[in-house]
Amino acid sequence: MSLRKAINQMCKSCIHDPLSAGTWRQQVFLCSVKSCPLWELRAKPTRPIPLTIITQYRAENDEFQPKEGA
Repeated sequence: MSLRKAINQMCKSCIHDPLSAGTWRQQVFLCSVKSCPLWELRAKPTRPIPLTIITQYRAENDEFQPKEGA
């Protein structure tokens, strides 16, 4: 298993809830546990996260939008 797959699997097992709004990548990206050693390495969505999902997770819009070219 690659390092990326291992990180994704760890994050998914920690935070992903298939009954909650958003894809697993969106849920992982909106994780607020910045003390986690994997927080900087967590998966990022390939598309912007809808504002309704950002609001539901009480996340700051600017902080959790993917950066251009990233």
